[in-house]
Amino acid sequence: MKALLAGLLLALAPALAQATWIVQTLIPETVALRTPTTQIAFDLKDYPPKSFPATYPASNLEGGVLPVQVFSNAPGVWSLVLQIPDLKDQSGQLLLPARQVLYRVNGGLWLRADGTPQIIYTQTGPTGDWLELRLEFALELLGSERAGSYVVEALVTALRQP
Repeated sequence: MKALLAGLLLALAPALAQATWIVQTLIPETVALRTPTTQIAFDLKDYPPKSFPATYPASNLEGGVLPVQVFSNAPGVWSLVLQIPDLKDQSGQLLLPARQVLYRVNGGLWLRADGTPQIIYTQTGPTGDWLELRLEFALELLGSERAGSYVVEALVTALRQP
């Protein structure tokens, strides 16, 4: 009986063998953006207005809002930066200064673009998931603008501060 039990244990011994590995992964520190691919356009209904200056909201954005989603797992301070340059024609002639483009974040105060990078949102630490910010744009006309097609180029950048 003992011999039978010893033979059975020897037969099962390979089934009891184990191996161990160390599994490692590195989740990179990330600040990432997701935005829809679109242009910001203004439909000048009822132009000319009754008086100047006149403000026209962006017309081609769903609900007038451009959703910008940001993800961060970084432990430090990170920011979103918006830059809206002056609008120029193909020859480089100024059509509309950037200061006539207004923007706001999450329904806050309307601010003027100035052609330089402007911090529009700052947070410390991770977002936990994709954080959505809602950008709105408007165009202010003074009455001296020449006729033409106007499309705004806006650059949004996410960066982590050192």
